[in-house]
Amino acid sequence: MSKTVITDDQFAHIAKLSRLSINPDEKFIKDQLSEASDYVEVLNELNTEKVLPTYQVNHKKNILRDDVVTPSFTQEQALSQAPKSSNGYFVTFATIPAKGGSTSGGKK
Repeated sequence: MSKTVITDDQFAHIAKLSRLSINPDEKFIKDQLSEASDYVEVLNELNTEKVLPTYQVNHKKNILRDDVVTPSFTQEQALSQAPKSSNGYFVTFATIPAKGGSTSGGKK
């Protein structure tokens, strides 16, 4: 049994922040979250008084490359393998739901 008790209100708030809809039969997740909290709580027992904060674990500075223009595909080459294109653009299914919730507008 977990020592940390997460209330129903706290659990509902966490679910809302996480954008999760929890069904009533999934309330066991609250117990699992409490157990995970207990596990993390063990870290508070460590003496970290002389340990400096770690902000970068691999000691690399800026690993981004310079932005250099290099030869690439022409627009025609890029669109040549597309299943569907229109006026020089790729045509895909909508990814933002239209009114009514469908992402394809009811069409395939």
